[in-house]
Amino acid sequence: MSGKVKKRIVILIGCAVLAAGMMAVAASLDMPGETVMRWFGAAYDSLSTMVLFVLFCGALGFPVQILVKAFPRALLMLHRISMKWAKVLLVALDTAALFLIMLLVDRLMSTVLVGYAILFLTALVMAVLSMDDLEGWDKR
Repeated sequence: MSGKVKKRIVILIGCAVLAAGMMAVAASLDMPGETVMRWFGAAYDSLSTMVLFVLFCGALGFPVQILVKAFPRALLMLHRISMKWAKVLLVALDTAALFLIMLLVDRLMSTVLVGYAILFLTALVMAVLSMDDLEGWDKR
């Protein structure tokens, strides 16, 4: 065998081992994750449907997040609001947008059922974590 073929076989085996490891981790997290999700009133048929839920939320949320984050940044650059109010505005808009996107995906997927409380809490936590995106925009 040539060097290129050996290299590709090694890469293929490495990818297979990595994929198997990722599946093992996902399977080990499925049971505790499902228990926590049930505490908050969520249910799903399988881990793959939950992964699809997250992927669809991310795909739909990406363009919306660009618009949501642009509004407070623009107001900061124009010096219309302070950094404190920009963060409050970002959290409010980001929470509302994420909540509505996750609610839409939840309604469209019959295999996933997520309660309003977990949708709101997830959206709020993700919005609070994105507050650091505004740093430095008031000085431009």
